[in-house]
Amino acid sequence: MSGQNEKDQNPEMAAEQQEEHVSESCTLPPEGDDSMAADTETTEESGEEEATEAPTVEQQLQEATALAEENHQNLLRTMAEMDNLRKRQSREMEQARKFALENFARDLLPVADNMERAMGAMESYEEGSAIGPLVEGVQMIQQELTKVFEKNGVVRVESVDQPFDPNLHQAVMQMDSDKAPGTVVQEMQAGYTLNERLLRPAMVGVAKEG
Repeated sequence: MSGQNEKDQNPEMAAEQQEEHVSESCTLPPEGDDSMAADTETTEESGEEEATEAPTVEQQLQEATALAEENHQNLLRTMAEMDNLRKRQSREMEQARKFALENFARDLLPVADNMERAMGAMESYEEGSAIGPLVEGVQMIQQELTKVFEKNGVVRVESVDQPFDPNLHQAVMQMDSDKAPGTVVQEMQAGYTLNERLLRPAMVGVAKEG
């Protein structure tokens, strides 16, 4: 009987042992083992980073458009700077050309003064006199000198009967006159400009007030 009972109980024990074996084989890893969870999180983070780092086609287009606009603006600024530089150089060259003869023209002014004095001294000569040819020669030289001056931009300043202009005239005296005060009534020395820049002021006498 005891042998029969053991046989009857053995199937139950065998079933229990089999269930325990299956239960042990399916047991979850210990709570302290985070390797699988860490691997899962790393994979998810990597996927998120790839999704964040990879720009969309629209973003790439916007970046390319912004870069093209920046390059275009830089090109426009460079072209404007080059144009301004070219204009400035052109102005400087023109100024240099206009006033290259300034010192030379200023040195010729005493010659013009002496020619004018000579003509003033010969005003009273009589036609047919011995100095007639000399006077005519001096007149021709003075006329040619005036033409050369004008050709190179040297122009005589108008003074007599003109209002006194401190930019063109240098007053050396005040004179009694029936003309309006401040009017130039006498010119002691002619003034000249070179291409509208004052080369030498005219020395003048001005009508005084009262």
